[in-house]
Amino acid sequence: MDKSSTIMWVGTVRSLPLKEQLRASRLAGCDAISITPWHYCRWLAEGITTKDMLLMADDEGVKLTQLDPYSRWATHWLPDNLDPAAFSLGFFGFDEDDFFRIGEALRVDSMSCIITCPKSQVSIDQLIEGFARTCDRAAGLGWRCDLEFIPFWGLPDLETAWKIIKTADRDNSGLVFDFWHYLRGKPDPALLDTIPGDRISTVQIADADAKLRPGRSLLDDCIFHRVDAGTGGFPVVELLQQLHRIGGLNRYGPETFSGLYDTLSADEIGNRSRVALANVFDKAGIPHRFGTAEAA
Repeated sequence: MDKSSTIMWVGTVRSLPLKEQLRASRLAGCDAISITPWHYCRWLAEGITTKDMLLMADDEGVKLTQLDPYSRWATHWLPDNLDPAAFSLGFFGFDEDDFFRIGEALRVDSMSCIITCPKSQVSIDQLIEGFARTCDRAAGLGWRCDLEFIPFWGLPDLETAWKIIKTADRDNSGLVFDFWHYLRGKPDPALLDTIPGDRISTVQIADADAKLRPGRSLLDDCIFHRVDAGTGGFPVVELLQQLHRIGGLNRYGPETFSGLYDTLSADEIGNRSRVALANVFDKAGIPHRFGTAEAA
């Protein structure tokens, strides 16, 4: 029996109002959506109550499920490649109590931890200690606590993230597996084959140019230049097949950070995402919930 669930990663719909984010998620074939603390506070400021948010999600049949991201679990968190006044403090700067308070209000079931500081500023022992402590607090609320690696910050690859999870040894922990972060960083198919599938909590499906274009930074490529799954140069089909083989496709969906997507409507994003995902899952020979792969 297929017990997987589908999630719209909010970066795909980041430019839309909440109601349209939820509509795009439903149209894409997703039964859940991630939410950022920054979006939540923005919607409150616009006069949308927490109760309204939950009712809007219920109306679309899409659950607000994963609060993402939390960065201040580490001893250092300020990035050196973003303007703190313009982005870092507003998006990543939520302290622990505020983060958990927001998650409780939204009735989420999971959270994501990332590292945003440079690699030189935090040790592996500090990461293990901080992650274990955060998992324990999440467990008290019945949440899963997922760890995401990002190649241009202090937790750069699958190997390091898996070491932290194994050493912290918390039952409610797992990996966020982002195709872009994995393939732009240090892909390790042999290591991936050894990871129990149930420890890959959630998968962010992404595509991009096979190689980073000259003059473009990793950060810029990550945030603005992803493309529909199966239309770039990433081995999306092969990676889906590997994840399926090890039992790692549990909660999965699109994360298409894209300057183009920032200009599209909810219907356009939802339908493009659904078609692209149906196509790559069909090519991989993996059952899915995205309907028929028809032309957008």
